[in-house]
Amino acid sequence: MPAAYTAKRKAMLASIKEQYTGAPLEGPLRLEIDVSGEGRADTDNIAGALMDCANGVLWVDDRVNVISELQVRWRKNTKANSVWLVRIYELVK
Repeated sequence: MPAAYTAKRKAMLASIKEQYTGAPLEGPLRLEIDVSGEGRADTDNIAGALMDCANGVLWVDDRVNVISELQVRWRKNTKANSVWLVRIYELVK
């Protein structure tokens, strides 16, 4: 992986661990990702980066039986005002 991607992923994981200290969720879950930024990535790459990075921290795994619903939204914004909003809902089994 490129060094810049590895550094961003490390920063994302640190931010996740700073904001969430509970046990990994077992699911089934609905994951909503709202990203506001420059628009230099594909939505599937945005979702994949977060889902892979948060494995074992926010959820036990990103398999479909754990995260069975996914929504990704992107809005254009400046780099200085970029933000990720992540919502996780536990679904009824």
